[in-house]
Amino acid sequence: MEHEYYMKLALKQAKQAYDMGEVPIGCVIEHNGEVIGEGCNMRISQNNALAHAEVIAINKACDKVGDWRLEKCTLYVTVEPCPMCAGAILQARIPRVVYGAANKKAGCVGSVYNMLNDSRFNHKAEITSGFMEKECSELMKKFFKEFREKEKTKKCGYIFDFDGTIADSSYLWVKVDRDFFACRGMEIPSDYAEKISTMSFYEGAVFTKATYNIEESVEEIMKEWHNAAVHEYEKNVALKENVVDYIRFLKRKGHKVGLATASNPEFYLPVLKKYAITECFDAFADGTLKLPNKENPDIYIRCAELMNIETKRCTVYEDILQGVKSAKKAGMTVVGVYDERNRHSATEIKAAADRYIMDFGQELKAMTDHKRG
Repeated sequence: MEHEYYMKLALKQAKQAYDMGEVPIGCVIEHNGEVIGEGCNMRISQNNALAHAEVIAINKACDKVGDWRLEKCTLYVTVEPCPMCAGAILQARIPRVVYGAANKKAGCVGSVYNMLNDSRFNHKAEITSGFMEKECSELMKKFFKEFREKEKTKKCGYIFDFDGTIADSSYLWVKVDRDFFACRGMEIPSDYAEKISTMSFYEGAVFTKATYNIEESVEEIMKEWHNAAVHEYEKNVALKENVVDYIRFLKRKGHKVGLATASNPEFYLPVLKKYAITECFDAFADGTLKLPNKENPDIYIRCAELMNIETKRCTVYEDILQGVKSAKKAGMTVVGVYDERNRHSATEIKAAADRYIMDFGQELKAMTDHKRG
């Protein structure tokens, strides 16, 4: 059959596109039994939005016949033409179009719109749709299945601790703790911050009541801390320098971003909202999940699960030693982050982490330099 011969040639072009990593669409133009133009999708190869199979084939056909009019030709293409290509077919006065697979989202030869049969234009084309549709659509399905698998393996997860890592809040809990002990006529113990640094809110309250003979109940202690902290987060806490740009960069590159913190949403969300990056986070593993403290890797593992990323493809940013060690135990890459509150353990953090940064600008520069290279 005549159509089958030329459509097989168009499929051959589509397979060339497939081999180049392009969306597999191929086109040939027939004139008096001769192929006068052929092309495959080359948008990526040519870095050109106009490099569709039909446009390339039309250009070659016009060069071949020495005329912009292709009035006695038939165009064969494996996928229904888009608006641009349907427009090019009209402009070239091509009278017959045969296509394989429908393009439900952008096809303009019957799916979304039928540009070639609109009487308001000064040209129409005879259309044969769905010819060798199975062969054409199977090639497309195979390409996009492989594409999705490749994209999945390319994506990585980036998990951030909040306090002291992305939030410049090291002063806050010192202030809350100091005020808490001061209003009871007590000096804050010198090792208090270190002792409760890995604890959840509840664990910290239980520890504080039992260790320092606080009269108030655990619930009352938590409420006092909560109210003081919420006020400070809403009014004064800032994110660290360059972290907003870095997180937005990761999202633009298609990576998953998660937050792993013992803190509760009422603390961290006002800060993220203030900097308009809440939507950058794909997962929140926080105090509401009631996971073990950061001496245990569960919070990082849970965050990776929520992002649907393997732990080995995750990078964790942490400012506390126990968090660094736990994330490493989970099989993740770990970046130690300098924070004034934990400067006393900086040497140990450097030794335990895969690398150590003073500022997120270092990560952003490393990423962009690598991309240029």
